[in-house]
Amino acid sequence: MIVCLNGVLLEAVESPQGASVVVDVNGVGYAAQTTSRVVRQCPAAGERVFLYTAMIVREDAMSLVGFLRRDERDLFNILQSASGVGVRVALSLLGDIGVSDIAQAVIAEDHRPLTAAKGVGPKLAQKMTLELKEKMRLWREIAPITHPGEAMGVGRLPDTEACRDAQAVLLSLGYDGEEIRRSLNAIYEASEGHAAPSSSEALLRDALRWLARA
Repeated sequence: MIVCLNGVLLEAVESPQGASVVVDVNGVGYAAQTTSRVVRQCPAAGERVFLYTAMIVREDAMSLVGFLRRDERDLFNILQSASGVGVRVALSLLGDIGVSDIAQAVIAEDHRPLTAAKGVGPKLAQKMTLELKEKMRLWREIAPITHPGEAMGVGRLPDTEACRDAQAVLLSLGYDGEEIRRSLNAIYEASEGHAAPSSSEALLRDALRWLARA
């Protein structure tokens, strides 16, 4: 799983097919779909850029989606968990509306602001508010999830990139805050005295295994 790109921006463009960026990471060019908002905010070509990424895996292809902010990437993952919302619609929402307004609309169950995004009609917008309200509420309360040990009276989890990324993915997969806390606490408790998983991929794999047995 590729969760970020840190390198030199080769291009950031908009076209009829959508917005995209290309980043050179140690001599390898990575292309990522993105939003028009990100393209406008990117530095000039030739300058360094850091992108938070989501990997899209299909039967016939793999692709990346990139964002300048973590909350954009995390919300993109959450949006895609709603039925009828694919990559194009999720990017349209983030590009046309933005993170705060999307979250506020979903939590308030007010579907009307969502219809401002291209490809989002009233029926889909209503479905999104119904399906995503609880996930969105939990995501907006991500700070308590970042340190779940404090809420459960056990050891504090490390505030690392890998831990935060694993939490965001689990949330986007439909697990609630309590399940995420329990699974990650169990992993770090089991690794006491040994090397704990240091990558988001390893944490996510172990958390999913734990949740499958719970």
